[in-house]
Amino acid sequence: MNRFLMTLLCSAAAACGGTATDPSFSTRSASAAKPSEGRAAALAALFAADAAHTAAIAQLGPVDGVVRAMRGNALYLAANIDIVQGKSEIRAAVAAAEPDAAHTSLKRTLAGGDVSADGGFGFTFGWLEKTRPASDGTSLTSYGTYVSTWARDDDAFRVTAYYTRVSPTPHLPVRDGFPLLLGGAGAGGISRPGDVEQHRRSLLHTDAEFAAYSVANGFSPAFPAYSADIVMPFGRNFFFLIGRQEVTDFYAGGTPDEVLDWTPLYAGSSESGDLGFTVGKAVDSITNPDGRVDRFYSKYLTLWARQASGSWRFIADGGAASPPPSP
Repeated sequence: MNRFLMTLLCSAAAACGGTATDPSFSTRSASAAKPSEGRAAALAALFAADAAHTAAIAQLGPVDGVVRAMRGNALYLAANIDIVQGKSEIRAAVAAAEPDAAHTSLKRTLAGGDVSADGGFGFTFGWLEKTRPASDGTSLTSYGTYVSTWARDDDAFRVTAYYTRVSPTPHLPVRDGFPLLLGGAGAGGISRPGDVEQHRRSLLHTDAEFAAYSVANGFSPAFPAYSADIVMPFGRNFFFLIGRQEVTDFYAGGTPDEVLDWTPLYAGSSESGDLGFTVGKAVDSITNPDGRVDRFYSKYLTLWARQASGSWRFIADGGAASPPPSP
C-alpha cells in the first residue's frame, strides 16, 4: 500500500523469519507441525494464545504483559519509532511509551485471524482500549489496533511480530462476513509444503518486486496488481475490501509526483507455505511544483496468502510513521 497514505487515511478515520542479510533465523521448527490436527483445532489454539496474551496484559500491565508472549527475536512496530527487534529491546520501547504503566489499563478485543494449514504460523488482530489517569484526577481513554503474527514451537504459539497504533476514537464497524473476521473462512491460502527458508526468500522476493512495480508504475496500480481478492488495510482502524474494484478504488489517487518505495527486511512463513508475512521500511517521496522533494518515512507489516497459481498475494497491510534516517 501507500505506506504513508495508509498512515494518513487511518489518522483520518515473524513467525519471525529473519532478515534479508541473515538467513539463520527460522520461522519454526519442523517438529512443531501437527498435520493431523486440522485447521479448526489449530485456529482454536491460536485464538486461545491470543486470549492468554490479553489476560497477561490485564494481569501484568501494558509493559510486562505485552512482552510476556513474545519470542526472543520478535519484532515490534509502533508509530514514530524505528522497527524494534528483541524482547528486551521491545520491553524498553514499550516502557518508554508507558511512563505510568502501574496506573494504566489496556484491554484488547480479538477481531479475527487465520492459521496456516500445518498449524505452525498464524496471525491475529483486534482493537485496544487504554485507560490512564489524567492530571485533574479523571481518566483518559484512547483506542487503537493490534496485529500479531505467531509461530508455534513445542505446541506453544509465541508472538513474532507485533504491530500497534493508537486512535482517538473507537473502531469503525466491521464488514459482516469478511473472511478474516472471527467465524470467517480465512484467507484461503493454498499449501505448497517445502523448506521454510525457501518460502521466506520467495516472500522477500515478491515484496521487493512489488516495491519495484510501485516505483516504476505508481502505487495506485501496484497494490491491485499484488493483492488477493480480499484485502484488509490497517492502521488506526481496519478496512475490509472484497474484489478487485474495491481494492483499486481504495488505493486510487497516486500521481506522477509521488513515488512510494520500500525495502522488505524480515519475512516468515509456515512449512506448508500458504501464509506468511513481511516487515520492512518505506519512503514516500513527493516532488513539489518548485522541485523540492518531501520525504516521509515509515515501516510496515504485510500479510500474504499463497494463490492457486503458486504466487504470493497480500491480504493485509499496515504502516506507521518512522523517524527520518540518521544523517
